[in-house]
Amino acid sequence: MQEYSRPLSIGAISIAALTLLSACGGAGGGGSGTVAPAATALSGTAAKGIVKGGRVLVCRIVNGTPEPDASCASTATGNDGSFSVAMSDGYTGPAMVKIMAGAGSMMSDESTGTDIPYAMTMRALVPAMSSGTTAYVTPFSEMAASAVGTSGIDAGRMTQAMATVQTMMTSLGIDLNVMPMVNLRNDGADSEMLGRQANMVKQLARVMMAAKNSSALTDVNGVPCNAPGTSAAQQVACAINSMSSVMSGPGTFDASKFGSVLGALNSQTVTSVAMPIMRADGSIGMQTADMSSDASIQAAMQQAGMMTTTAATAVPIMMQRMR
Repeated sequence: MQEYSRPLSIGAISIAALTLLSACGGAGGGGSGTVAPAATALSGTAAKGIVKGGRVLVCRIVNGTPEPDASCASTATGNDGSFSVAMSDGYTGPAMVKIMAGAGSMMSDESTGTDIPYAMTMRALVPAMSSGTTAYVTPFSEMAASAVGTSGIDAGRMTQAMATVQTMMTSLGIDLNVMPMVNLRNDGADSEMLGRQANMVKQLARVMMAAKNSSALTDVNGVPCNAPGTSAAQQVACAINSMSSVMSGPGTFDASKFGSVLGALNSQTVTSVAMPIMRADGSIGMQTADMSSDASIQAAMQQAGMMTTTAATAVPIMMQRMR
């Protein structure tokens, strides 16, 4: 029996042609037909105290190690310590944030209200980039970064290291996900969050004070960070290295070293601190306050623009979150 094919109709030919064109990316210039990935972005704040003009690098983790600095996305911190970086390729894997010294970079000394040179590197871990990732870079995030080492880094190790540091620092109320300044712009109505933010400021002030006052924080040779002849910038860089040296892995640490660090921090009485406060209009003010006094904190909040009646209600709740 002879085989034959039915001729295609004009409509069928049109549909077939359109399907082919679509598969090839259209008829107008040979496009690939692929959709460009949506950019991912990371923003945050760097503080020990507020870091101004610091060099920011956001580095992908490639085969277990951070990519070379020259390949990392980069920017600089503003005068409020803030930064924002976009990954145009839509990267969603783990990353490491580095805040390095830049030309003329400074950081605030909360114990004096003055600026001193920023001459070190602090890091923070990002287990997964997304369209709106946030990272806060502080001495405590540097402890977690130190814990993961320099190879074999992945999202699981990052998450474990961050959880370990928070557990270790429970007595100080440290939360790596809390902004290290008091934010009236976004959290003015959330007294509990304001308290957690104020606590981060308080604990960062303790780091600064311990760097200058405690001989328990030492360099790798056992020399106290506050040895005669050292500058405030050198003292705080040494103190942060001392804090990070207690970590021996994502879930492990040297208990003896940690005891010394915690003792040095707890021994600092935080009665006069230049608190960074982001006002409702987004500007930053430094309000000096006794962080052990309800009345002093209330006065600082009012000076930053909080209504008297609101401050009277908010401050007692804030004080409950401060350690």
